Amino acid sequence: MTTYVSHPLFFASLWRSPAARGALFKVFSCLCFSAINGFVRFFSLNAAATGATPLPAAELAFFETFFGLCFMLPFVLTQGTAAFKTKNHTLNVARAFAASAGLILWFTSLSKMPIFQVVAFKYAAPLFTVLGAKVFLGEKCGWARAAAIGTAIFGAFLVSGHEIFYGKTTLLDLGLTALFPISASACYVASAVLGKKQVQTESPHTVCLYLFLMSLPILGAVAAFQWVTPLPWQWPYFVAMGGFLAAAYFFLQQAYGVADITYLVPVSFTRLIAGTLIGMFFFQEWPTLWAVAGSFLILIATLSLCKHEIGRKA
Repeated sequence: MTTYVSHPLFFASLWRSPAARGALFKVFSCLCFSAINGFVRFFSLNAAATGATPLPAAELAFFETFFGLCFMLPFVLTQGTAAFKTKNHTLNVARAFAASAGLILWFTSLSKMPIFQVVAFKYAAPLFTVLGAKVFLGEKCGWARAAAIGTAIFGAFLVSGHEIFYGKTTLLDLGLTALFPISASACYVASAVLGKKQVQTESPHTVCLYLFLMSLPILGAVAAFQWVTPLPWQWPYFVAMGGFLAAAYFFLQQAYGVADITYLVPVSFTRLIAGTLIGMFFFQEWPTLWAVAGSFLILIATLSLCKHEIGRKA
């Protein structure tokens, strides 16, 4: 009886921990981003199978951002004009450029590789994240964080790098292909560091609002150079992508508001698990034994660091 009674108290105590709340918000954000990855991969494979002209990455990103803004505005407007007040104009513009470049590069990656490989390459990003958080935010990276990030990077290498040893690709080809997700990750890291800095002085709603408002014209300008008229059946998918994007950034800003960005890095590796499952069940992109082993290492690194942070901040 005592064990069952203690459960609500345990979860209430866990929720009071900023580390636990930050990790949970980040997981929700990762799941939303993973759903978007599935939609983008679907557009690419459908175009290849039917011979249709594929939608450019910038155009997909534009529609996703437009409908994301449509979903976000009703919630923002409930706060009145306060949500539109910002003093970080330079940070808003810089983050919009970083996020827009990241979206275009990321969607391009998904058109060239299976989801789990794209997400695996993303995990060169911790190197940029740790450096950026240390330089710009003054956060510390202790032995537990460093060990978890190193383990996760090794796991990500097992997921994709093993193809070199089996002769399925060359180091040069792999390197050129990997430039897209790695460059996208670097842009996302810049956006994340700027977002963490912004939520120190502004509400998550305001930060998200200006990210969408300023990214939209940037993406629209790039998309105009390779515009492809969408087909009628594609519009509901754009709307769904926008909903997931709005939810993803809302959860992301909530996470940045309560936890250190360096601590949240290993939690983002849940995107690899989610991406692998989406590829398996929807696109028959089955991971190898190496991918399973790498995913397991990433999961262990994430859980161990979360436990360490909760104990440290309790």
